[in-house]
Amino acid sequence: MIRGFFLLPLCLMIGCPAEVPIKDDSEPPIDSGVIQVGDEDQDGVAEADGDCDDENPDIHPGRTEDCNAIDDNCNGLVDEGYADSDVDGIADCQDSEECDGLDNDGDGDVDEGYPDSDFDGVADCVGEERCDGQDNDGDGEVDEGFDQDEDGVTSCDGDCDDTNALVAPGLEETLSDGLDNDCDGSVDESAWPLGAVQIVEVMVNPGAVQDRHGEWFEVFNASQTALSVNGLVLVSTVGGESHAVHASAPLTIEPGDYFVFGGEANQNINGGVVVDYAYEGISLSNETDEIQLVSEGVVVASMAWDDGATMPDPDGASITLDPIGYGSGVVASTDQWCAARQGWGTQTDKGSPGAANELCSTWDHDGDGYSWDEGDCVDTDATIWPGAPEVLSTVDNDCDGEVETMPVAVAGYDTTASLEHCTEILLDGTTSHDPDGNSVSYDWELTSAPSNSNTTTADIDQPTDGEPLFQPDVAGSYVFTLSVMDSNALSFPDSLSLDITTRLDNEEPTPDSGSDQSVSVTSSCTNSNYTWTCNDCEETDFTLDGTNSIDVDGERLTYAWEVISADGTATIDDASSSSPTVTLSGPAADYGTANSETATLGLRVTDCYGATSQVLDEVLLTVTCTGN
Repeated sequence: MIRGFFLLPLCLMIGCPAEVPIKDDSEPPIDSGVIQVGDEDQDGVAEADGDCDDENPDIHPGRTEDCNAIDDNCNGLVDEGYADSDVDGIADCQDSEECDGLDNDGDGDVDEGYPDSDFDGVADCVGEERCDGQDNDGDGEVDEGFDQDEDGVTSCDGDCDDTNALVAPGLEETLSDGLDNDCDGSVDESAWPLGAVQIVEVMVNPGAVQDRHGEWFEVFNASQTALSVNGLVLVSTVGGESHAVHASAPLTIEPGDYFVFGGEANQNINGGVVVDYAYEGISLSNETDEIQLVSEGVVVASMAWDDGATMPDPDGASITLDPIGYGSGVVASTDQWCAARQGWGTQTDKGSPGAANELCSTWDHDGDGYSWDEGDCVDTDATIWPGAPEVLSTVDNDCDGEVETMPVAVAGYDTTASLEHCTEILLDGTTSHDPDGNSVSYDWELTSAPSNSNTTTADIDQPTDGEPLFQPDVAGSYVFTLSVMDSNALSFPDSLSLDITTRLDNEEPTPDSGSDQSVSVTSSCTNSNYTWTCNDCEETDFTLDGTNSIDVDGERLTYAWEVISADGTATIDDASSSSPTVTLSGPAADYGTANSETATLGLRVTDCYGATSQVLDEVLLTVTCTGN
């Protein structure tokens, strides 16, 4: 008994043996030589002394425990000291294998004898279903639980969003739903029609940082829907380089918004540019190149530059598209591009990455006839341009650097005059004034006349006078405008409309060709061997004067001069002038002798009514040449 009780606490302290001890069936029961009262199984221990089964002589305190699922030594423990691999309180020697992922019987194998449909070493009864195309749990179903959206495609079969039945490989792309319906890595790629996006700005040659760090280009969404750039292919045609846009989340350009692609995302080394997506494997040539955006094999936008031939070629500034070119298609015309003039942030380079482009200085945006480069100080307001009327006292409308009050033009006429055709009318702008008290200059213009009239602004006599004369040639409506200007500001034009009637009576005009004229000239002579040789006299010019011709009706006259006769030659420079120049040939010269040549010219005049003088008024011109 002492041996048995000693082993139990020792086992508890140092660990029970792993192997089942061999039971010694020959061990005799305790024999004290005295038959104990109450020891029915005669094993030497009575029930009162602790025999827990006094009917079985093999069970009593002090004996060695056997692995038999019995408390052999009556210590309250069963099979103590024997291995229990699955720690379920049943010794391995008595335990049987269960399908629970444990080695129940301690033989080194787990769940042996149970089915393993996918041969992964884990019995079906405890195997968890994995998305691998196998029946991991042996329930006759494959990958159950891995098709959450029940679209027939599991995540292990390529479903890129197993929570949405509208997304799975093989589905058609749905326009503008913001989903990668076919799981090809591109979102709404079929929603990129031509002209939906434009490349509107390119930094080819940055000045502040190295090219490879500071190159970027900007895309504008000209469509009415949001567009995703995932799966888009960027192509540099000259270098034959390309890059497919890939990102873990959709990259979207909202309608009317901008997206910047760049070679470097780090603002500390890229010149301070906020890059929405950094590409790799593409560089932009400084001389000639083309950037293309390719969606599903189709070029949906492009922009090319040509070393300054037709496009701007700046250093340290972007090539920028004027906003008037937005939405003009895949490629805007070359005259709509210019070099950026304004910078972003504190950078020295010029451009507007991620924001609306500035107006090009070469373009007339407000349609007033002047661009910024041509002096328009506000090219978005058609009332402001060089020389414009000073409409507002708070605005420099004429771009002269001063805010002024413009003068006021008042167009009138002499109301005592008869408004008949072929009668001179005195126009009157003298009531025009400048609110600042400055003097004004005048500018009259004939802006409308009857269709059968031959008059123009040139027929206004002294159109820069305050009171010029005008003679209408036919009846009908005539419209004049008057603009006045002070030292700096131009007025609004004022309009004057006159309705001219037909004059019924007319007198024939009388020509006056002026007084006869004579000129004496000399020529040099030389004597050789008592013989004089003289040079002929040179040509002589005469100025005729027909301004004293008379029209009793006060009409303007037209003139017609003609040569009636001439000893030599007579040439009229302008036969329709009131005072033409006539050139007579020089007479031959003789020493000491006066030789003369004459020419007779005649003048006819015609009035506005069309009446021509019947009389040809004559004037005699004489040149006398003497050799000296």
